[in-house]
Amino acid sequence: MKSTIEAKSAKLELAVGPEVTVMAHQPTLVQVLTNLVSNALKFVPEGTPPEVQIRTERRNSSRVRLWVKDNGIGIDPAQHARIFEVFQRLHSADDYPGSGIGLAIVAKSARLMGGEVSLESTPGEGSTFNIRLPVAQRPTSANSSG
Repeated sequence: MKSTIEAKSAKLELAVGPEVTVMAHQPTLVQVLTNLVSNALKFVPEGTPPEVQIRTERRNSSRVRLWVKDNGIGIDPAQHARIFEVFQRLHSADDYPGSGIGLAIVAKSARLMGGEVSLESTPGEGSTFNIRLPVAQRPTSANSSG
């Protein structure tokens, strides 16, 4: 992915809030972020350098919001639910290559990790994918005397 970022002169910004550990399977969470960033790099108007922001914030004592925001082509609100289904493409493979399963993997992975995913997007204005995951409970140490 680093070569794609460089080839497209993309700007990638990471802004992580206060340290919070989420309840997640690390390889699965990495795949989720990889799919979202890959799409952000792919679905931009011709000649536009991609801009991607990854941010986190603690929503409350039990949830963390992680979001990936881009300056891409955007998605019609009427299609928001459909794009999280397997093999649902909004564009031809000639225009934007891919299998149509990336966002389905994101949604399924978020659910498997006890979270959820949603989308805010308007055509021509980019997209923001929100993933809410549970905060990992820190183990308590048992104190024993004696």
